[in-house]
Amino acid sequence: MKKEFLPYYISRFILSVVFSILVWHFTWTAAVMTFVFFGLFLLYLHSGWFSIDLSTPLYPLRRDSHGQAIQRKALIASVVLGLLLYTFAGSLISGQIALSISILVYFIAQFTFFIKTQTQERPSNQ
Repeated sequence: MKKEFLPYYISRFILSVVFSILVWHFTWTAAVMTFVFFGLFLLYLHSGWFSIDLSTPLYPLRRDSHGQAIQRKALIASVVLGLLLYTFAGSLISGQIALSISILVYFIAQFTFFIKTQTQERPSNQ
């Protein structure tokens, strides 16, 4: 961990704790999920997917045009899937479940697109 990112680390750990307690109350699941969420925040910071601007220590991550394009694709995929689920499977699942699935799809698609472009940019070892 780098000293210049200390405000980011502290704020994201507090955010992870608060969110986990709100969702899972004071259980062991909340403790585990706190570290999962904090790990995802660390992945975002240290993955190289975003530019870092230390002039705003609580929000140092900045998206370039490539990151905005990936975010747009992930958002379109999640909204389309959420609408399709709500429209055609509305009798089988509730709107809350469709929304939850579309949020998960957004983050999974975003991770997939970032990882996919990162591996494509690596030179081959031939």
